[in-house]
Amino acid sequence: MKRKEFIKRSALLYTVLQLPLLSESISEEETIHQTTVKESHWLEADDLSDFRALLIELQSDPKGIQLAGNWSPGKVFAHCAQSIEYSLKGYPEMKSSLFRGSVGKVAFSIFAFKNKMNHGLEEPIPGADDIANVTELKVGIKRLIQAIDDFSKAKESSLRPHFAYGDLTKEEYEVAHSLHIKNHMERVLA
Repeated sequence: MKRKEFIKRSALLYTVLQLPLLSESISEEETIHQTTVKESHWLEADDLSDFRALLIELQSDPKGIQLAGNWSPGKVFAHCAQSIEYSLKGYPEMKSSLFRGSVGKVAFSIFAFKNKMNHGLEEPIPGADDIANVTELKVGIKRLIQAIDDFSKAKESSLRPHFAYGDLTKEEYEVAHSLHIKNHMERVLA
């Protein structure tokens, strides 16, 4: 390996290792959040079919679901659906190919290994259409169920690269989408 290449890789590795997603420290906001969150069946779900079943159950009795934060439950479910939809039709904005092939791949690998994702829970998908905070719960639920159904029927060859993680297999996308939903459901209030 040439010296210049070694320096680039070393710098990239150092940068990746400094990312907060690798840190075991918990911010004050997360500590406050964890004390208000109910351990729920949402956090026990393993895959999209588990989340679909929970959504069907919630659809029949939508009373009482509350999430910490500023986003309404309807908006959260629509946002999760939007991510799945973009995996099928393409994300509106992509990180650089360098990012997707390095930092993005490492981040996804860590999330998958830990079976836990950490991301900005009130950050829209880059370039995505805005989702109104007044989105009704039943609309968000219906959209997410439809997105899960569409994803389940999709062939792996039709999947588009993730805006941050790059090319993912269908199995990897299932993990990414499931962890994404689960991360948002960590805000279910007792």
